Amino acid sequence: MRLFERLDAWLGINLFHPPIILACQLTRQTQYAMHRALWFFAACHATVYLERDDWLWVAFMWFFVVITLLNATVYADWPVITVRAFRLFWFFLLIGQATVTLLGGELLASSIRSVIILFAEYAATIKTIPPRRKREQRASAKEVRA
Repeated sequence: MRLFERLDAWLGINLFHPPIILACQLTRQTQYAMHRALWFFAACHATVYLERDDWLWVAFMWFFVVITLLNATVYADWPVITVRAFRLFWFFLLIGQATVTLLGGELLASSIRSVIILFAEYAATIKTIPPRRKREQRASAKEVRA
């Protein structure tokens, strides 16, 4: 079990947190708003690749899109609880999907969706978003003075 904890921490710190923190700093959003926005984006991405024959599944997916939209707009900055087992499940699912895609399968859309979901889940694990670097702030202050 310790191996999975270390894998989860490594994935978060080295792969997912830096781009998430940068996106939060650039958009001035919290990590929780980013989490919910990415889940909404993943839900929208899933509806694009739906088969139009099964109307019940299509209705369920559109309901999921509406729920994630409401969640992202009404509860944007509320804290989120995320589970390590869920993140690792999506990571190993992504590994399997990427392998099938590389071997000539048709799972590229699912792989992209899994990456979006992983970014969303790892965004919820960030405790605080640090301010942007001082060097950038000094440079912008000099531009304002000039």
